[in-house]
Amino acid sequence: MQNPLRELMQQKGWNYSDLATAAGVCNSTIYKNICGSSRKVNASILNLVEELGEDPQKFSNKYQEFKAAKRKELINQ
Repeated sequence: MQNPLRELMQQKGWNYSDLATAAGVCNSTIYKNICGSSRKVNASILNLVEELGEDPQKFSNKYQEFKAAKRKELINQ
């Protein structure tokens, strides 16, 4: 399963810097959310998701599914 934030970046043709600027956060926040080390999606990113016309709750749920899949993959290695 792919991280929904990475999918958003790909859809928009954005890099980390572009996404950080659009969301009003620093690049390290984007990195932490992309690699899945953040417990939940940053609120500023969710605000951007909403501005782009997506449901932030659904986006957050997809992120949690991504994290669960990543955890399972790591444990089963």
